[in-house]
Amino acid sequence: MSRALVLGGGGVTGIAWETGVLQGLAETGFDIAQWDMVVGTSAGAVVGAKLLGEPCFEAWFESQVHDDYAAEDDIVRALAGRVGSRLIFAARRPRLGWAPRLWLTATTVETFVRHSARRPRSRSRSAGGVIPREIVPPDPALAHLGALSLVARTASEERFLGVIANALAPLHDWPAGLVVTAIDAVDGSTVAFDASSGIDVVRGVAASAAVPLLFPPVVIGGHPYIDGGMASQTHADVAAAMDEVLVIAPIGGASIDAELEQVQTQGGRTAVIRPSDEATLALGRDLALLDPARRPAAARTGREDGLRAGRELVATRSWGRPSSAA
Repeated sequence: MSRALVLGGGGVTGIAWETGVLQGLAETGFDIAQWDMVVGTSAGAVVGAKLLGEPCFEAWFESQVHDDYAAEDDIVRALAGRVGSRLIFAARRPRLGWAPRLWLTATTVETFVRHSARRPRSRSRSAGGVIPREIVPPDPALAHLGALSLVARTASEERFLGVIANALAPLHDWPAGLVVTAIDAVDGSTVAFDASSGIDVVRGVAASAAVPLLFPPVVIGGHPYIDGGMASQTHADVAAAMDEVLVIAPIGGASIDAELEQVQTQGGRTAVIRPSDEATLALGRDLALLDPARRPAAARTGREDGLRAGRELVATRSWGRPSSAA
């Protein structure tokens, strides 16, 4: 019986909520450790790497519910800049939820102007030992988004990679079974990276989480990649050959049902865990997904969602392998 976990995108709060869901599942006796495949997209790539590479996942959950987020505010300042970070933080006040959207609109307009004035040159794919697996053919709309990402004014790639490396620490090696998705910023194709791709896990996860216009594209094998969530928040169809596929999705999307149908067509069994109403409020929307102040509540509500889902999966549907702690 092959078993796959699919972790969707959702920013900082999505990472916290997914971590909470997994913790809640574990507390019901659901085995969160043994997977034949873990598909991670954007925030889900971070969680997937930590789940497979973290010696004590419960300790990481405890760090997510911790209320001290001062260090993470420093990261927001480093990546979003002085103006962007101030507007993100301003949204914590009542009636100022519009502030981050103002910054995002201004950033988007500036990027379009820069793109019109100086079109980026296409980069040819350099093998360099890197073997990405194309899972969705080139998409002109995503290629255009990729072109914008190449001229957007963002933090440096080096700084962004440092943030991801710190989030994944002490993980260095690519965990067996981990698959992360990203988008080719030149032709708009969606690709998957895994242990056979010949790349560093930090760079692979960073590419999957490189939200265009906000974070820099990540160069792999001489080629730029952006956030895999721009094509699909989950990419559950990557696990279509698995017998059981559990999807944890902080953000819904029209593509999820179609992806699950592909799994079911091949005889696979599927289940989806989505945020409760309380968790949806904690997660926030748009740039609020990047606000560290929301992290503790997102993790706590995620645990509650995990507990509810775990009781059903373990007791009612007898999903997966029983946990050794059950």
